Amino acid sequence: MMTSEQARMMMEFFANPMFKQGSEEFFKIAQQQGMDAAKKFWGDVAAKNAFPNAEKMLEGVSSFYESMGFVPLAKYEALLKEHGKLQAETQILRDALRELQQSFVAENGAKAQQAWQEIVDKQLEMSREVTKSFFDVMKQSSPPKGE
Repeated sequence: MMTSEQARMMMEFFANPMFKQGSEEFFKIAQQQGMDAAKKFWGDVAAKNAFPNAEKMLEGVSSFYESMGFVPLAKYEALLKEHGKLQAETQILRDALRELQQSFVAENGAKAQQAWQEIVDKQLEMSREVTKSFFDVMKQSSPPKGE
């Protein structure tokens, strides 16, 4: 059984970024060397004669791992590269869209403000005319002051 101190030390070891990077690189190299060794072995004529269905078996193993979510390193790296390109393209499109929105708001915002000001000015003018008409009518209908 591990002590709590040993468990803590092991967790720190696994959390170390250098260990993570080294282990990923180790497994990548081991996987590549294993695939190369398998290709050499199954490519040998004697091995082909001894195991005639070896290529089908390798294809079956590959499809099994693919069905579990594993992909060949070359395919993963190609997809990662494509993903990077798509992210860069998406950022370019977002920036262009933001610029278009800002120019649209700047251009049409000024027009909307001007139209609003014209509406307010006309409303004030109409209010003045209504008020003036009201007072004119009141003056005409009111009796003169000395009567």
